[in-house]
Amino acid sequence: MITIQFNGEPHQLKAHALPEVLLELGAPKMCAVAINGQFVPINEHHSVILQDADALDAFTPMQGG
Repeated sequence: MITIQFNGEPHQLKAHALPEVLLELGAPKMCAVAINGQFVPINEHHSVILQDADALDAFTPMQGG
């Protein structure tokens, strides 16, 4: 298990691969992701492995002005 910060809150997870982590956390399918402050393009999600103490932030698109 690893412990990460997800949107500022600590979470213990079984998964380490980013797509599985997002699924385990219940994150929206269409979201922008940053790990430790670095944006991760969606086409690179499959190759990202999270480490203990990483900070993961997920952002959903917003409409309006």
